[in-house]
Amino acid sequence: MHNHHHGMPIVARLHEVRAAAEFADDETIASTQKQTQARARVLPFVGDVARYEPGVAVTVEHRLSLDEDLYLADHHFVHANGVKPLSACFPVVPMTVSLEIMAEAAACLAPGYGLIGFEQVCAARWIALADTDALALRVEGRIRSVDPARAICRIDVEVYASGETKPSISSTVLFSSRYQLDLGMQFDMPRANTKLSAGRIYEERELFHGPLFQRLTGEMSVGEHGVHADLLVNSPANLLRSTTQPQLLTDPALLDAVGQAMAVWTSQQGGVVFPIGLGKMEFYRPTPAPGTCVPMRIKVTSGTGKMLAADVEIEDGQGGVWLRVKEWRSWRFQWDRKLVAFRREPARYLLSDDLELPPGAADADAVARHVTKACLAGFDVELLARHYLTADEMAMFSRLPQQAGQHAEPGRQKTWLLGRIAAKDALRAWRAQVAGSSSGALHPAAFAIGNDARGKPLATHWPEPVAPSLSIAHSGGEAVAIVQGAPIGVDIEPVARRDDGFVRAMATASERALLEGLPQRDVWITRLWCAKEALGKCLGTGVASGPHRFEAVALEAGGTLRMRDGGSGREAQVSSWPVNAMIVAVCRQSGDDTRSLT
Repeated sequence: MHNHHHGMPIVARLHEVRAAAEFADDETIASTQKQTQARARVLPFVGDVARYEPGVAVTVEHRLSLDEDLYLADHHFVHANGVKPLSACFPVVPMTVSLEIMAEAAACLAPGYGLIGFEQVCAARWIALADTDALALRVEGRIRSVDPARAICRIDVEVYASGETKPSISSTVLFSSRYQLDLGMQFDMPRANTKLSAGRIYEERELFHGPLFQRLTGEMSVGEHGVHADLLVNSPANLLRSTTQPQLLTDPALLDAVGQAMAVWTSQQGGVVFPIGLGKMEFYRPTPAPGTCVPMRIKVTSGTGKMLAADVEIEDGQGGVWLRVKEWRSWRFQWDRKLVAFRREPARYLLSDDLELPPGAADADAVARHVTKACLAGFDVELLARHYLTADEMAMFSRLPQQAGQHAEPGRQKTWLLGRIAAKDALRAWRAQVAGSSSGALHPAAFAIGNDARGKPLATHWPEPVAPSLSIAHSGGEAVAIVQGAPIGVDIEPVARRDDGFVRAMATASERALLEGLPQRDVWITRLWCAKEALGKCLGTGVASGPHRFEAVALEAGGTLRMRDGGSGREAQVSSWPVNAMIVAVCRQSGDDTRSLT
């Protein structure tokens, strides 16, 4: 197709609102404003026109709601269907729906003109309905320039979510009486070397999008520098509840497939992406009719670093070009592979690692899990919490401080969450081991972890009548949890140099005598401290009564400590061993001792 400035006329007028900028009297302008408000309602994302200056600016107020905006049920980041309400699953307005919202508001300032594109789209933050069923948007549009010779009107638009002082997304929206052909992009696509089934990608949740956004169809070809794919144009009938025939200026569900194809390409490179904007998008024809299969070509122009950029061309299904995009921009993340798998199917995958227990450290049914802050790298901590936590747990999480103190320890929020991840994974793994696969997978948000009157953690809302014993510990950006049928206790602490004052406060005189002359003194001090913590947790009392209550009566070279509870005279065996630069200790009852824990 040859490039030229004046393309075919825009066949369908998008709407007919009279700007009436030429009228001077206030009465006529007031009448025009009422007419604008009434007719703008034909566009589904134009709510109330709060401010209208003919030929200058417009402010539109629109209310998103889970009841009306049905597409949100197919575009949420937390996969917890049947476990959490949609509002708790972080439903997010796709960037392409935001483009539609901006285009409809801008249309109020372009009477008789049609949408021909967007420039400088910048998506700064998600528009999400987090823990709410509705969200108010304020959309502000202002005419930037009018080119009479080319009949092009440029309108700057910004979208503000309720309570925000900075726009969530902004763009310059282009309107004209004729389609324009300006980009002149040439697609010299290299041969693709990987064939992928679009249907299987959706079935296996490589993409999180629900049916309304599943527009990739057939076989995709993915190469080193781009993607070839076919898109299926569908009816917008099910996007909104109030109408089956919304008058849309774009096809937001189909355009979202550009970002999906970029996500597929990036996953082949070992990363994850989210769209954050684009340089320019131009439309050359009306949206193809529902049922049309349109070929798409994506050429990645910048594929290194955190920022990805690609040029896009989508045909109209009849051999012509429907639209082109210059610099579709995405932000790339390198997530831990376990995190990618967990996000796809959180009921099936665990985010933590199995913690191998030394022989005799716990009962035969015991399951222990270990997680570090490294596996969370690049992932939003609050979003991960939404995957793991119930509503009550999320409230607890939100009350914790986010930032760390003066030391290298992570913020309390992240540390607490690491402990919950390890605990919930241990409980899920224990249940799968004991009950077998016939019981089905268990979503981490399907049950909660509470505390008894003395602070001991326990599983609540457990699917079986009786939950197993649970113990949790976290320190230094790492967390461990252990689960078994009988009482158990665990602790984890970093190996560090501790002064004599700490040792006197923690150890009895007889324990200090045991420590004298031992090699790796700092390691053994840490083992002893962990053993006291683990014993207190196994008893369900903690060390609130003072560490001298729990005393080591014997230290063995392999890291086993024989411990005694001074209050009751009961004894227990504690196994301790190194994990990374930490010491982990597990306390269990000793079955061959009548004074052992019960």
